[in-house]
Amino acid sequence: MTTFTPRRFAATAITAAFLAACAVGMTSADAAWRGANGPIAFAGGSATSGNGLWLKTLGRPGLRRLTSVSGDSEPQASPNGRQIVFVRPVATPLPGGGGTFPARHIFVMNRNGGGERAVTGGPNFDQNPSFSPSGKRILFARFEPDAGQADIWSVRLNGTNLHRITSGAPDDRHPVFSPNGKIIAFDRFEAGGSRHIHTMRPDGSRIRETTPQIAALTSEPDFNPVGNRIVFIKGFQGDARSTLWQMRPDGRKLRRLAPMRANGDGYADPSFSPDGRNVVVELTGDAKFTKLQVIRLRDLSWGATLGGRRMGQTPDASSPVWLAR
Repeated sequence: MTTFTPRRFAATAITAAFLAACAVGMTSADAAWRGANGPIAFAGGSATSGNGLWLKTLGRPGLRRLTSVSGDSEPQASPNGRQIVFVRPVATPLPGGGGTFPARHIFVMNRNGGGERAVTGGPNFDQNPSFSPSGKRILFARFEPDAGQADIWSVRLNGTNLHRITSGAPDDRHPVFSPNGKIIAFDRFEAGGSRHIHTMRPDGSRIRETTPQIAALTSEPDFNPVGNRIVFIKGFQGDARSTLWQMRPDGRKLRRLAPMRANGDGYADPSFSPDGRNVVVELTGDAKFTKLQVIRLRDLSWGATLGGRRMGQTPDASSPVWLAR
């Protein structure tokens, strides 16, 4: 029988509430950088557990394993394609004692999987990392144990100069820079409303909702390499009723890229290819493997599919990002 002291009970309650609130945003923020199409990085695993991060080059046999930690997720590429930032679960002591907290920290590594090191730390739930156009800073969403929502932060690649960009009651996630660095797109939830995509300046000013005309939830924005289009998920990410759309950064010129799937698959984590001609998106179905699907933008036809039993080393594939070569 487990005995709960007041301190242990408080730590347990904080952890449970924290994880429940964070579960909504445990998908990647995506940024596409212009270049020739290179490999796709993704989080792998089986139907029951993760097995690290992987690289797959379309049209070539085999896979390359980058990490072996089961909880590694949300890979994102630097503008030059030489580095990958990602999220890793880390057991961290709670302030004042009373046990450990299942934190999530931002890590960075070289494209080949070497040079791995932590960028953030502490009893925090850090998620949705993405690079700035200079490659010197990382945007991410942070959920702190004593907070009721996530805020957007920025940090240098070496872990210094940590800076909070948004604060207050709204829950902000999935931040991503435009290629020219002038705006940040992200999704925001406010009490009494729905989660919608917003834009702001890098200093957090001039926050503007871009999808007020859409009643459903909109989230997980990704800029194309030119910066004149944003791809996003309409509906709850991964849900069978979700659809894939794109728009201009100001919310105009809406275009549906993929409809609801009759077989129950849902969409999540869209990412433009570096040449801007394709989108790779996660397909999630109940009691099935999670797969990655390439969609050609010229005619909205479907290209390569990654994952499933044919990809025996890692039949589950999620959180894709397309690296520049």
